Amino acid sequence: MLKDNDYILLWGEKSFLVKKEQKIFHSNFGTIELTKIKQYGQKIKSSNGAEFTAIKPNAIDLLRKCKRMPQIITQKDAGQIAAATGLRSGMRCLDAGTGSAFLSIFLGNIVAPSGKVYSYERDRKFADNARKNVKICGLEGVIEVKNKPAEKFTEKDIDLITFDMQNADKLAKKAKSALKAGGWLCVYSPHIEQQKRAAHEMKKNGFSRVHTMETIQREWHMDERGEGYTHPKPSGIMHTGFVTFGRKIS
Repeated sequence: MLKDNDYILLWGEKSFLVKKEQKIFHSNFGTIELTKIKQYGQKIKSSNGAEFTAIKPNAIDLLRKCKRMPQIITQKDAGQIAAATGLRSGMRCLDAGTGSAFLSIFLGNIVAPSGKVYSYERDRKFADNARKNVKICGLEGVIEVKNKPAEKFTEKDIDLITFDMQNADKLAKKAKSALKAGGWLCVYSPHIEQQKRAAHEMKKNGFSRVHTMETIQREWHMDERGEGYTHPKPSGIMHTGFVTFGRKIS
């Protein structure tokens, strides 16, 4: 039985993320009486006859309700980090430069329930908002947001460290000492100059296989009529940033 404070993902021709306590939801598909939704998986029709299925949203769905303050790391870049480092449940991560906590939430959703993400943010307003976003996504037991400069982190035996902040290169040596053997350091920045400095310091401090990646993503329009008009859509998620990877071996 759903409670009033439960989120519901209404899945139909379009999707909408709502809270049951809203009772009535209005859209261009008509109104939906949310009080009639008793459980996830239930189908319901709007006043205009559009059918939706009530789905339990996951943490990534719930990011739609999270407030953005500073620029976020997008899912394509977060996904690249998770794929390249072999991130899995139970790992311990450190994310410095929390911002709106979107990367921390992405990492926390993977390492849950037994893993941990220690997230450092020096700006109090950003840290407070990040904690609210973490709570919305139901990951407050996994992600710990600390309102401290990244330079003051004390955690050890970490599997993955991510830096999204200025002067990340200056923390390469400290990051290496905090990582387990086999652990990864990932530095994110929209500017290649910062990545050059980061790569230099990572190599200087003995990180292995240091390399920088950029991910470009675009969606395609698929021609279902068979007339030869399949083509990439004119807009896409192009340059957002670079990620420099390095692995601690010893």
